[in-house]
Amino acid sequence: MKPEIRDALAALPARQLNLIAIGVVLIALALAWSVGLRAPLAAYRQHGKALAALEARAGTAAPVTAPASAAAPAPLALPLEAPAPLALIAAVSRSAAGAGVTVSSAAQGAQQQVAGLRLHTLDISASGSYGAILAWLADIEASQPAVGIVQLALTPDEAGDRRRIALQLAIYDTEGMP
Repeated sequence: MKPEIRDALAALPARQLNLIAIGVVLIALALAWSVGLRAPLAAYRQHGKALAALEARAGTAAPVTAPASAAAPAPLALPLEAPAPLALIAAVSRSAAGAGVTVSSAAQGAQQQVAGLRLHTLDISASGSYGAILAWLADIEASQPAVGIVQLALTPDEAGDRRRIALQLAIYDTEGMP
């Protein structure tokens, strides 16, 4: 520290030094808070855009803007329809063919109740290049909003640039629930 600054601080009364220290601490806390909130607020805006895209795709083209308050976003006007397991297998297979992924097997798995939802699981084995698999997974997530990826295992294939994927999808359904 420069001697001039040290002498100026030493000449200040203790009360003013305390106020300066409190001000510095408050500024540091405000900066930490803004840095800590930047990522969650950006994620909130991104979820609002995704919700607007889903509503537009569902035919309810009402514009959705992120509210200024931290309240939860409004629910969708139309409930998402869960696809039938066989229809989902067909859609996933078409999507895989479009992305350049080869599906080797697809089978229905167990059905269970979790947190008020009925889950139908599907086990799918496929292979393709890493980029094609990423495009395929992105297409599944974009085109099937009532379907979630439960498990995913990606292993290298004997052929150098190809990967094998074992994928378990779950159809989340409330139909027939009390």
